[in-house]
Amino acid sequence: MARNVDDPSVGARSDPWRVIGQYAVALGEANGNLDATRDCQRGQRERLAKGA
Repeated sequence: MARNVDDPSVGARSDPWRVIGQYAVALGEANGNLDATRDCQRGQRERLAKGA
């Protein structure tokens, strides 16, 4: 869940459009990680509030 997402590598011969696409995928993955972490923490708070 909560983990780093690697930056796409950029070099002198990199295709800018491909790198933009790679960044979009990396951002989507990072957002998914944040959502999953948020949901997990919400569940933990609910279980703690119930005394479970």
